[in-house]
Amino acid sequence: MSGDSETSESVSLSRDWRERLSVSRQLGTGFAAPGGEFTRALYEWALTDQGGFLKDLLVGRRVVELGAGMMPYGYALAATCGARNFVAVEPFYADKQSLSLSAFTGQPGQSVPRIPYKVTDQDMLAYLREEADDLLCVVACGIEDCILPGADYRARVESEIRRVLEPDAFFLSSHSDLYPKDLKAVEITYPRPSKPKVRDRLRLHGAKDAFDRYGDRIEDLLVSNS
Repeated sequence: MSGDSETSESVSLSRDWRERLSVSRQLGTGFAAPGGEFTRALYEWALTDQGGFLKDLLVGRRVVELGAGMMPYGYALAATCGARNFVAVEPFYADKQSLSLSAFTGQPGQSVPRIPYKVTDQDMLAYLREEADDLLCVVACGIEDCILPGADYRARVESEIRRVLEPDAFFLSSHSDLYPKDLKAVEITYPRPSKPKVRDRLRLHGAKDAFDRYGDRIEDLLVSNS
């Protein structure tokens, strides 16, 4: 046990994502890549007329981003959309996430509203297991199979997402292989605002209450993108 702890601690100090990926698989814990382009694209889309639809989905919600990486775009998305608060779950780059959030929120003249936030260095599965039922709106960007320990781990994370998701909220999944069972899903594609030739994918997973509440807006969006 102490050997695993020492290994995990040494890897947490490394900036080599390949080493982190290898050890995370050995220890059975989740791995988050350090980037943030998919989350950034989602945030930038939320600032457009079409992407403003995300504000309806997130306003007043408790928003959690799994594998938040180093950049502050998950917070920016949540705050821009009027979320109640934001949690960045980041087991490997929590220090960098904290620094980037502090710098982002402290910028003079920052136009993004300030909301309460927290950064945790817990593994995503461990974090979700501690949350109450029917409470959250969950976001995951770039959480692909290649950075997860295996199918069993992914299935347990998916089950926890389903459990903690607020009944009329969505799990927002962008370029992510997490696919909670028993939730209806619809995929939306949109042009990346900073690179219009690139089309990003957003998958919305939700229960009946979520689609009853937002289904018409989603249908309008799908039609406008067809």
